[in-house]
Amino acid sequence: MITPATAADLGSEVPGEKSMSIAGFDADVARAHGYEVVTLPDGAVASVPAEKAEAARLGKYIPRSGVIPPPAGGVSTSAYGETVGDCGLSWVQISPRGGAKASLTTGMTLVPDSGGPWDVHWWVDVADTGGYSTQPYTEYDGYYSSIGLSWTAKARSLNLTRGWANVTVTFGSFTITEAGWICYSYSPTASTTIT
Repeated sequence: MITPATAADLGSEVPGEKSMSIAGFDADVARAHGYEVVTLPDGAVASVPAEKAEAARLGKYIPRSGVIPPPAGGVSTSAYGETVGDCGLSWVQISPRGGAKASLTTGMTLVPDSGGPWDVHWWVDVADTGGYSTQPYTEYDGYYSSIGLSWTAKARSLNLTRGWANVTVTFGSFTITEAGWICYSYSPTASTTIT
């Protein structure tokens, strides 16, 4: 399995990395995995383990992460630990292979409270001097870590044109986690020179 740390060994290029942000919840997915989406006393919304749902509604259990702040005008009285809305990290890398070929790798590592990626909707735009294409991915196109918090796409071999090349995880790439979080990538980018 390729991770951001081992991806650097594939070529001389360093992966582009950016954070992921929570945009909402899928209550059905959360429920199917033992979580419940609740409204906290300050109006914030979170997905919490089902056995802690009532305590969260009463303010006796405060989630550490995976919290969407109260609607505009609302003021949160709780500190949720991690940056509100932070899901984890997304990354992409392109490594030249010679002969106008390159290896494309991409993936994500999520925070523990997310439950890990469950449903992946991922796209990488590839641009070089010869044109433009998009590489689509689903959860079946990758590998999950043994602890279940990361997903790494199977490396793809690309035939490109010699010269510059750029890859970007597209705006709109997201995962739904086991806790029901809907986490979007902030579109990391990586570049290289194809030989």
